[in-house]
Amino acid sequence: MNAPRWMRALARDGNVLLPIAGRGKGRGVFPGADRRRRPVARISANQAERAEAQGWLTRRGAGHVLSAAGLAVLRQDMDVADQHRDWVDRPVMLETGTIVTARANAREGALGPWAADLAPAERNAAERFLADYHRSTLTRNVTRNWSPTAPRRGEGPCRGPEDAALGAIAAKDRVMDALDRLGPGMARIVEAVLIREESLAAMERRFGWAQRSGRTAVKLALGRLAEIYGLT
Repeated sequence: MNAPRWMRALARDGNVLLPIAGRGKGRGVFPGADRRRRPVARISANQAERAEAQGWLTRRGAGHVLSAAGLAVLRQDMDVADQHRDWVDRPVMLETGTIVTARANAREGALGPWAADLAPAERNAAERFLADYHRSTLTRNVTRNWSPTAPRRGEGPCRGPEDAALGAIAAKDRVMDALDRLGPGMARIVEAVLIREESLAAMERRFGWAQRSGRTAVKLALGRLAEIYGLT
């Protein structure tokens, strides 16, 4: 079974399932058992009764928390979900420009749909491109705010490209250089896959490719990106 959202919320430390004020409002999962706060999840009175009957809840003060049986159900659900993940080590660029390695699910993110088809060099090249792209100023709003209350240059946080960190400017230059070296055709493919995260079907329609030929084109483009980065 799939554990419901309220069970996952109730499993967090300090959260308690309590009645919501008002007739027929059901119950809510409140952080710190504080009913003055907004509940992070809600269930009906009938759902709560069924959960109690199944032994998923145990009494704590004026409310309930997950019992040992409820926690076992939640762990089983997480184990099943974990079987559908493909853990890999990915390079992640911090705000300081330092690149660290982090565990990630290869089936998620821009490369998720393509993970099974890519060679290590192609995947590493794509991750390196994405790290630079997200570090660069390309994803930021660079339009000038002309509001009278907006901070001027030198006042408050950075707002425009003139105030961008040198590391972000360097990352932008690396992205643009890679796209220039790819050439217009392959650059459009890399942009579609990594930046816009388009599906295979969408790219085949937009580029006029034959059906099921898109994966080959994506591999060729990412293979060329790996050559540019010196990974092959």
